[in-house]
Amino acid sequence: MKISVAQIHPVAGNPLETIDKVAEVSRQAAAEGSRLIAFPECLLTGGSFNSREDLERGAIELDALAPLLAVSAQTGAYIVVGFYERNPETVFNTAALIGPQGIVGLHRKRHLPFMIGDRFTDTPDDWTPPVFDTDIGRIGLAICYEIRFPEVVRTLALEGADIVVLPAAWPEQARMLPDLFSTVRAAENIVYFVAPNRNDLDDGMQFIGMSHIIEPSGKTLVRAGLEDGVYSAEIDLEKARNKSLIREPGVFEIHPFKDRLPDTYRI
Repeated sequence: MKISVAQIHPVAGNPLETIDKVAEVSRQAAAEGSRLIAFPECLLTGGSFNSREDLERGAIELDALAPLLAVSAQTGAYIVVGFYERNPETVFNTAALIGPQGIVGLHRKRHLPFMIGDRFTDTPDDWTPPVFDTDIGRIGLAICYEIRFPEVVRTLALEGADIVVLPAAWPEQARMLPDLFSTVRAAENIVYFVAPNRNDLDDGMQFIGMSHIIEPSGKTLVRAGLEDGVYSAEIDLEKARNKSLIREPGVFEIHPFKDRLPDTYRI
C-alpha cells in the first residue's frame, strides 16, 4: 500500500484557498496510487496567533473541510490535515482524518506548549484514544509536541494502531524531534510513524520540513528536505501487527508488548 506525506506552502491568511490547494494535491496523490495523504499541523489556518481574539478569527469550522471530503469520496483516499478548529465556545488545535464516508475522526491536541496559537487554545474535556478503523488499517493520531510524551504513541499502539500520523510544525529549535524521536517512537511501538511537517515561514518562524515515514523496525522509508512536494512509500501493515521479534524460535525471542509489566510503572 502506498502512503504519502505532503509538504506544501499554504496560502497565508486564506484558509479557503489553502483547503482548495490541499484538495488538489490530495487528488493528484490519489491518482498516483496513494491511499493515505498526510499534511502538517495547522496547515489550513496557520499557527502563529498573538491573542485569543486573533485565534478565534483565524480558526475555521469543520464545514470548511467540505472540498477535502469531496476528494476523499471521489478517490477513495484518506486525508489527514491540521488546523485550528472554531466552535461556539472553544478553539482546538485539531487533526482530522477524512475518508470516503466523511470525517472518520478528530484528534484535538491535549498537550499544548506555551507558544504560538497553542497559548490560547482550549483543552478538550472528553478524550478517548484517537485510533480509527479504516479499510486501509487502524490509524492513530497525535499532533506535534505530543511526540515528546512516550505515553501518547504507546497508548495508540496498545489500542491497535497500525499507522500513527503526527502532523507537525517543527522549527529548527526542534530538530531533534524529526532526527531522533520519530525513529524511537516507531521502533519502540512497532508501528508505522508518519510525520508531515511544515516547511513554510509563519509570522517569522521558519519550519524545517523533513517530513518522513518510518517503518516499525525504525528504518526511514522516506524523508523530505525543505522543498515542497509529496513524498511516498510502500508499506506492509503486517510489519506493524507482528509485535514479536523472533530471530531463532525457542532460542532468541523478544516480545516487547507481551513482556510489559504495567503494574510496576509509575506514569
